[in-house]
Amino acid sequence: MTPQDKTEDIGQAFLYNDEIEPQYLIKESKFLLLSFLTFGLYPVWWIYKAWVFFIQKEGSNANPAIRVVFNLFFMLALLNRIRRFARQEGYQGSNFPAISYVLIIGVSFCSLFPPPFFLISLSGCLFFLPSVSALNYGLQESSEVCSYEDDGLSARQIILVVIGLVLWGLIVVGLLSS
Repeated sequence: MTPQDKTEDIGQAFLYNDEIEPQYLIKESKFLLLSFLTFGLYPVWWIYKAWVFFIQKEGSNANPAIRVVFNLFFMLALLNRIRRFARQEGYQGSNFPAISYVLIIGVSFCSLFPPPFFLISLSGCLFFLPSVSALNYGLQESSEVCSYEDDGLSARQIILVVIGLVLWGLIVVGLLSS
């Protein structure tokens, strides 16, 4: 469904904020799949897109790429913004940014473990799910944001899945042969 279809289906005139680009809602299952297949790199893209949204919403001059590079220092602020935004839009789900932050960072250190234990670090994407859900809710409910959920996988996501499956195959073969 495209942003235009959403407006036509509802049949109402919306006053979306022109400063904010249309937002793509990602299902939690798709987030987990892409995170797992990209070895935890998809959450970096999600964090970047979330920062772009908040920077546009707030009219800030901040650089989202810098915030991603220094994610360790900025992630808690992002998770708190997501929670605040979702609560303003009526979100009632549980979302504890500080706990998520600590767990994400803690599990990330598992990447330093020897094979196959380094794979534990991939579970870090699970701790993003409360924030993914909260942001999706806030985007859907916000009257100033045009949001849409695309069913299925986009062409770029299919390419990520194929590359991820090939890399996972190589990792399994490498782990079995050692």
